[in-house]
Amino acid sequence: MQLCELTIGNTQVRNNIFLAPMAGYTDYAIRKLQIDMGAGLTFTELVSAKGLVFGGKNNNTLIYSGDNKDKTAVQLFGADPYYMRSACESDYLRDFSIIDINMGCPVPKVYKNGEGSALLKDIKKAESVVKECVKSGKTITVKIRTGLKYGDDIASEYAKMAENSGAKLITVHGRVREAYYSGEPDYKAIEKAKHSVKIPVIANGGIFTESDADKMLEQTGADGVMIARGAIADPFLIARLTNTEHKHDLKSYILEHLTLSSKIYTDHTATVEFRKFVPYYFKGISGVKDLKLALCKANDLQELRELIEKGV
Repeated sequence: MQLCELTIGNTQVRNNIFLAPMAGYTDYAIRKLQIDMGAGLTFTELVSAKGLVFGGKNNNTLIYSGDNKDKTAVQLFGADPYYMRSACESDYLRDFSIIDINMGCPVPKVYKNGEGSALLKDIKKAESVVKECVKSGKTITVKIRTGLKYGDDIASEYAKMAENSGAKLITVHGRVREAYYSGEPDYKAIEKAKHSVKIPVIANGGIFTESDADKMLEQTGADGVMIARGAIADPFLIARLTNTEHKHDLKSYILEHLTLSSKIYTDHTATVEFRKFVPYYFKGISGVKDLKLALCKANDLQELRELIEKGV
């Protein structure tokens, strides 16, 4: 894995291994842990542009980054250029340098609003969104897919549009919308996008091991990789890719996850939120069926901590 610093607009990031934005997963706790594992840049969960403009109740939780704003980009979704720019200029995002525009989310409730991957249907609207966000003075990056349906290959077209509109980096998820998160990435489409622009291109999709990351870079020529579910299923993958020394084993990592979660959630919410991570943390480990069940039934963080201390 070829590590290198990257320049994104006026921002220098320490390496080219990024943590992807994942709704419901990349909250402050996971971003902080993966920054400690060596991630060059992390991305928040999807944040609604209109939610920022109108003061949505979850804004502070979604964007909270502690002392790590320099290693955190806010991923913004929306389709109205006015609200997208207004969100970039909002007080909520004042201390963040990089704003990433989501043009890849496939979920129906986002797509049906004309947001996320729906912007891949209308390059002129997508262009106006990027241009307005650039006017905010923030460093703007864009995350896209290779198309909407199998057989599409529009990543290079959108990459060129984004670059010409002022974006400073493109991430290409090497799958079409209808593939969601499964199937082999379209390496050729990412490679084509990479060779169509001069700004950095980051490759995303299907990276769960070091060999997956190596293959992605070899096949695409991309400037770096973005790790999504692979970093949840294997908390130490990014550390191995970046050759980062750390203090954690699985037990201490999970306990730190719980501690960090308590900074942004109530005890009850942190306990409930943790349940979605249980299948990932213990996948492939024998003899933990009862522990997994107990963790998913725990009533508070203290009970979770006691179970982890005894069972891991």
